[in-house]
Amino acid sequence: MPYINEYADKSSHNDIVNNPDIKDFLSNCKYMFEPSDCEVEAIKNKFVKVQEYIEKLPDNVISIDGSNYEASIRKDIPYTRIGYVKIGNLLIKRDMFKSLQNGSRFVDPFKVAEIKNNNSSIIFVFPSSNIRFSDEKSVRDGFRKALDDSLYNYRSNPADEKTSLRSTLFKLSSYRRDSYGNENPDVIKLHKCPNCKAENIEVKNIPEQQYCPECKGKIYASDCLRIWEEVGDNISNQSALTRFMNVIEHLFVIHYIRVIVDGNPNDFVDVLQNVCFFVDGPLAIFGTCAWIHSCIMEYLNEINTIMKSYGKSNIMILGLLKTGDVCDYFQLISKYIPDGVIYCLQDDLRYKYINYNDNPPEIFGAETYYGQDFLYKTQSGRNFVFTVPYPFKDKHNKREFKNNKSELVNYKNIWAYTKLIQDFECDLYQNAVVPIALAHKYTAISLEPGSKVLDLLSKSEM
Repeated sequence: MPYINEYADKSSHNDIVNNPDIKDFLSNCKYMFEPSDCEVEAIKNKFVKVQEYIEKLPDNVISIDGSNYEASIRKDIPYTRIGYVKIGNLLIKRDMFKSLQNGSRFVDPFKVAEIKNNNSSIIFVFPSSNIRFSDEKSVRDGFRKALDDSLYNYRSNPADEKTSLRSTLFKLSSYRRDSYGNENPDVIKLHKCPNCKAENIEVKNIPEQQYCPECKGKIYASDCLRIWEEVGDNISNQSALTRFMNVIEHLFVIHYIRVIVDGNPNDFVDVLQNVCFFVDGPLAIFGTCAWIHSCIMEYLNEINTIMKSYGKSNIMILGLLKTGDVCDYFQLISKYIPDGVIYCLQDDLRYKYINYNDNPPEIFGAETYYGQDFLYKTQSGRNFVFTVPYPFKDKHNKREFKNNKSELVNYKNIWAYTKLIQDFECDLYQNAVVPIALAHKYTAISLEPGSKVLDLLSKSEM
């Protein structure tokens, strides 16, 4: 690493360019390349024509997106920071959206303002590097306390702690089928105590502070997410903030569904039939929180079974991918793909052309994904990669699951998804849809001036 204001030698690259070992290494590397004519034809044949959807679409679209930022307290003390995670929840009424233009080329600004008024955001604040929160003795312990407090304090009904995000975490944990599973929705079993590492510690869904029976150290229900494992004292904790942001976006979806089900026990099927959730990114949870994905699968299957018994279709959740390997590859081959077609992405094609893995796992996303990827090219020629929930309870029979998850016919409301994307596609960004674009607009913490404002806030309040 150079000193401050030290500049590199303009000819230092010559040693790399002329090094025979480097040339030998590069000559032995393989890389992904554009498919041949025969391969293109085979890929094209996997796409099928999109069918017109003529039935009623959900009237309500809830879009969820998040962003995070570490604010610097003092630049002269390295890594003294506060972490912010902002989650936006935007409700769009389809009839209101359709009336924006009123037959004109221009949108009605007052109706756009109404959509903006249906946006709400939740801010989560964390002690990051070199910051101790409350009376905690370390950054990690303060981070754990702040996380659990945030989940407990966010409630759909402020007077009812059972409507908190933390109670939703307890609910999901009751569907856990591994060695840490517990079917009691009011008990979570921690894989280990963050303080003494004692295993299989139970935490109850109560407001009182709880302690490890072995070391008497503080324990929290949200310790089951294991985000605390990525928190350090004197380093950036950006990865922990990103991990929390990833899981909380999906937790909000399940939270809304749970609150609707619990609050409307006699008619929740009608409510859920009339809503679609848009999530930024794939329907997957990564890292230490990944176990939640299988719990989401089972919970959704349980609710969908009830929905079907009343003649309703499955709950609609759409994850939209804006970047990544699949998006890049779809863009590469898009010129060969006709408009108005869709493809349910198979693992074999993914590993052969996209992930470029000669020794892939048996199932893509086996430990992380609760939804299937689709490649969709609209009639207007825009490319969309989106994910919808697997219509299965679990992945226990791996061979059967691998075959069934890539069959388009198993996704009964797939044409409703394509119709929604078609209705909401916009020119604001490349291959964008309005719900995600607006949710991101109201959630993103801009580098200029948003981050500076947070820096100043953190400095002034501390």
